[in-house]
Amino acid sequence: VDVTLDPGESLAVTGPSGSGKSSLLAVLAGLARPAAGQVCLNGAPLTGFAGPASGVALVLQGYGLVSLLTAAENIEVALRAAGRPAAGAPVTARAALAQLGLEAHADQLVEELSGGQQQRVAVARALALKPKLLIADEPTAELDPAARAVVLARIFDIVTGGGSLVVATHDPEVAGKCDRVLDLRAGA
Repeated sequence: VDVTLDPGESLAVTGPSGSGKSSLLAVLAGLARPAAGQVCLNGAPLTGFAGPASGVALVLQGYGLVSLLTAAENIEVALRAAGRPAAGAPVTARAALAQLGLEAHADQLVEELSGGQQQRVAVARALALKPKLLIADEPTAELDPAARAVVLARIFDIVTGGGSLVVATHDPEVAGKCDRVLDLRAGA
């Protein structure tokens, strides 16, 4: 795969299950090494593949939340891991949850939330990091139409703000909102 994404641009990655969408996103994020070639971010090749590259935030298909923490604590931990000041983390976390209509659930344990609420917490966590590149794997799969509309508006705010968005999706409407579509078939 050869793909370039400019600031302010969105890319949908589509294809059937098993075609390599999630694998491609992991490589783009710096979580996995490419089998061949290289991944460059801001013109520099990624060399470490132990975690997300700087300026990159992820919304994982399995959410990646810590079930024994509250919704707000999950976001606070991500902010602190990214080197943000601990003092501002609670306010930033609650603001991110409010953007997605989850302010009333900030102090609820993640394991007590519905699947759709957990998915929105995962999106809020990524947005709180204010990434230059947001990589989202099926970020609307568990959502009802109203929550889906809110999530889509917020993730596309990244693009409006000059960042870039890569979203893996089976939803033609989500793909249609993107500037470009990369359709993977059988990993190619």
